[in-house]
Amino acid sequence: MSKIGDLRGQTIVFTGQPKSSEAFLEVARLGGRVEAFPLIRTQELTDQDDIFMSTLSSYDWLIFTSQNAVSAFNQKLNRHKVAADTLTCKIAAVGKNTAHALEKIGFHVSFTPTTYSADEFVQQFPQVSNQSDCCLFLRGSLAKETIKAGLSQQVVEWTVYETLPDIDNATRLSTYIVQHPNVFVAFASPSSVNIYATEIAREIGWNQIKIAAIGHVTAAALLNHGARVHVQPTTYTWLALVQEIANWKDDLY
Repeated sequence: MSKIGDLRGQTIVFTGQPKSSEAFLEVARLGGRVEAFPLIRTQELTDQDDIFMSTLSSYDWLIFTSQNAVSAFNQKLNRHKVAADTLTCKIAAVGKNTAHALEKIGFHVSFTPTTYSADEFVQQFPQVSNQSDCCLFLRGSLAKETIKAGLSQQVVEWTVYETLPDIDNATRLSTYIVQHPNVFVAFASPSSVNIYATEIAREIGWNQIKIAAIGHVTAAALLNHGARVHVQPTTYTWLALVQEIANWKDDLY
């Protein structure tokens, strides 16, 4: 992307909550307006903490596919008074932002796939790992089976947080769209898509908004619900999404 357009007169509605202000600041820099109605919320799960925290050293790799998993794991490390630099296992992450979140709490990330998706992860991970390696996948309650099913190594799953719908925000977002049609609504996960479909689109449909999606999995979920995806960046980050929306508007008008 050689040239970034502008967002003057455009509003981007975020249905997820970026972990940093970078994307929001970029919208403002490009002259746009930000609205945020996170359709999901996460809650740390602790019921298996004692088991997994006492056996971390037995794993060759820890695998993370979201910043939410990193945040939940960091809370566990703090409660159990375990420092990142005392762990001997290697770290793998799907996505630049997930890797950055891990580095911020003291980990060195040994592997990230060239494309930020679990599908690419399972294709490329064997190039840097051994068949005999034992992997611990720290996941959310709604994570797909791609990692466990796609790797030939032993993969143990630890669900460190659960994903819950935010119905209040869904109601507020529905009202906002009726009052402000034709805004860009940005989705970053199938979970947010499904909540929008059941709580909002069932009443007002998809045609009142323009749609942006992070990742092919999110885009597929939207298409499965009958929505049209107007913008899908090749880099799976909120910042890239904002910049792609700016270019789409620039090209269109």
